[in-house]
This record gives sequence, structure tokens and C-alpha cells, in this order.
Amino acid sequence: MPSSAEKPALRRPRPMPSAATEMLLPRAAWWIVCVVVALVAVFLTVAAAGLMAGADPEAQRWALVVAAVAGMFWIVVADLFVLVLYRPRRDAAAVRASATEVEIPGSRRFAGWTLATALTWLVGACIIAVAVDAAWRVFWIVVAVLLLVVVIDHLLSIGHARRVVLTRNGVRATSFRIDAEVGWDDIAALRWTQGTGGLMVARIEVRPRAASYVEHWRHPFARRRGTIDVELPALDLDPLLVMMALQLYWLVPSARAEIAVGRVPARLFDADLAVGSVPAELGADWLTSFRPRAQR
Repeated sequence: MPSSAEKPALRRPRPMPSAATEMLLPRAAWWIVCVVVALVAVFLTVAAAGLMAGADPEAQRWALVVAAVAGMFWIVVADLFVLVLYRPRRDAAAVRASATEVEIPGSRRFAGWTLATALTWLVGACIIAVAVDAAWRVFWIVVAVLLLVVVIDHLLSIGHARRVVLTRNGVRATSFRIDAEVGWDDIAALRWTQGTGGLMVARIEVRPRAASYVEHWRHPFARRRGTIDVELPALDLDPLLVMMALQLYWLVPSARAEIAVGRVPARLFDADLAVGSVPAELGADWLTSFRPRAQR
């Protein structure tokens, strides 16, 4: 069977992570990290307020630096919550199904917060560059320029809402870098791997010179590499169930009949059905390392 994933060696099955950072620490440890970073942000905020309250101009200058660093820490707290800890569940009613296709609209949450983070750090770097001595100013100017590139990069992409469209003929996905579609039979491989911004994606590798491959939009900074990323976290579904469904539709043509019947495929929401109806040789590839998330 074609290689379908880049999975870490895990001691026992766990829910499939949405971001690469989730694989570094257990979920409970990330809550502790979030609290610690928040405490540091509170301390810096109080310190900045104390310096600003003084009459010394030098202290007030450094208050701006401390306030900028505090802002950077606060946005990291928000990022940890949004990217790692927060796991919303999408209702089946939010997925659009017709007689020809199933469309899963994606959330702008990840793209929006990543842009907000880059903007916050850009403003902070500019404030620090103005406030510090000349010896450090060049360093922070370089950091600000790099962050400006990141901001522009995200601004060019955020207008393209993430989504996945499934049909009997193929799959179309809009991600950070590209909006493209390909026929099921022109897929060469399907891998679970790290995508842009540290998010885990289902990477569809297209066969060379595939006639069904169509690009609807490409990010100006993107390289042409013959792949389509399905940004799993943006779908607000269990990424394991989405990966198993994509693999099933790709490798088992008869399963595609459930896509275009005017109903949302239950396997996207029902873990028992998804696990129980997938051929053992396919399901075992994922279930040795991951388990479905708890059902509500």
C-alpha cells in the first residue's frame, strides 16, 4: 500500500494532533505552559505600568520596551490556547451536501490568529528598535523587516477561506498556499505531515502530468510542487476521521458513492462508523498510533 503518513512513534494511541507543537508535550503539560507564560505576561505588564508611573524619562523609555515584550507574551498565550488547547466541534449541519458534492467550510481562526501574532510581534519589534541603544537597534530592525514579510505573506492568503470539497470524481482544497483540485485516481500518495505555520495537514501528492489537476489560485510566494494540502485543524473535525475518509475515497472507489447522495457522510462525525467501516488493512495504518477524539 502507498505510504500514507509521517507519524511519530507513540507508545499508545492518542488523539491526532492539530499542530506540530502538540507532539512535543502531553496536553496537560501544555496547559501548564500556557499558565506559566500568562504569569510572565502579567508580571511584565505590571512592571511596565510601574516604570511608566515614574518620573524618570529613562525609566519611561524602558517601560515601552517592557510593555512591548508583555504584548508579545500575551499573544503567545492566545496562540497556545487557539492552536493547541482549543478544540471546537463542528456540527454536521455546518457541512454543505448536495447531489454532486460535499463541502466542508474551514474556519479562519488559525489564519487570523497567526496574522494577529505576526502583527503584534512586528509592532513590538518596532517599539523596541526605537527605544533601545544603537547597538541593538540594527538587530531589532532586521527582526521587524522579517516580521513584515510574514505579515505580507499572510495578508495575501487570508482572503482565501480554507475549505474542502469532495465529489465522486475528486477532491478540491483551499489552503494557505493553494486552491486546487485533483481526481481521486490521479493521487499518488496521501501523507499526514506538517504544513505552513506548524499546522498538521493531509498532503495530497499528485501524479506527474495528471490531467485532472487544476489550480484555481496560487499564493505568489508558493513554489510549484504538485501537492495539495488539506488544512485539517481549520475544518474543526476530528483530523483522524478526515484522514481515514480521504484515504478510503482514494483507495476504495466504491466508497465514493456515499459522497454525492445529498447527505453529509456520517464517517466524518461518527468515530465508531468510521473505524468499523474502513477495511482493516487501511484502518490499522492509522489506529496503531492514533485514536478518535472523545465523542460528545
